[in-house]
Amino acid sequence: MTQVYPAAPTSKPLALRMMPMPADLNPAGDVFGGWIMAMVDIAGATAAIGRARSRVVTVAVNSFAFKQPVAVGDMVSFYAEVVSAGKTSVTVDVEVFAEQNPQDPRVVKVTEARLTYVAVDAEGGKRQIPAEAAAQLPKLACPPGPGKEVVLRVMPMPADLNPAGDVFGGWIMSMVDIAGAIPAIRQAKSKVSTVAVDSFVFKQPVSVGDLVTFYAELVSVGDTSVTVDVEVFAQRNPEDPEVVKVTEAKLTFVALDEFRAKRHIEAD
Repeated sequence: MTQVYPAAPTSKPLALRMMPMPADLNPAGDVFGGWIMAMVDIAGATAAIGRARSRVVTVAVNSFAFKQPVAVGDMVSFYAEVVSAGKTSVTVDVEVFAEQNPQDPRVVKVTEARLTYVAVDAEGGKRQIPAEAAAQLPKLACPPGPGKEVVLRVMPMPADLNPAGDVFGGWIMSMVDIAGAIPAIRQAKSKVSTVAVDSFVFKQPVSVGDLVTFYAELVSVGDTSVTVDVEVFAQRNPEDPEVVKVTEAKLTFVALDEFRAKRHIEAD
């Protein structure tokens, strides 16, 4: 059961997919340009890390053009592709698109940029990039169901750690809630509110620097509610990439009208 949205007009691979929150707004009420720039930097770095097979640092922003503002609730997708690799550096093109307006869906281009990164070793010194192209992403040991799509792809930061040094479980739970809400909003064509977490199972810890992907699928639609399955995988260890299943969950959302009352969900 899939709600079809317009596709972003790009051939670049998906690097990140996020939904900005009210804390990301600027005084004018749009998403702060600095938030977009930070996410572009991370998106470009994921492609550079894949090519360099190591940590990288940003050394140049060669170009950066804003084309459209972004609003809270937009689903913002960052596509990144390596365009050149030198002895120690990698240059990456990034394109950013926003999925907007669930009542009448559209996808708009937000930003495009080119950035250059340098590969670094464990001590922070420059390191040589392997001559051969990076291998394909590792296969998932237990891939998500065929009906699930990538609704979020994020990279946790040090601020998301718990006292034990792993990513805080509450951060993962909040991202799962956002991930589940995306197909629910598409189906309801309105705001939704979480009313139940029917199941939630943690399988692996998550570390800073993991690329965490959230897959979601509608499993049932009622008169006012939607139930969604979410699976979460983490890609880690750029020198020898692996993907592990982190979490799976089932959540139920209720559609809301402009007065925050339950509203009927139209059949497809």
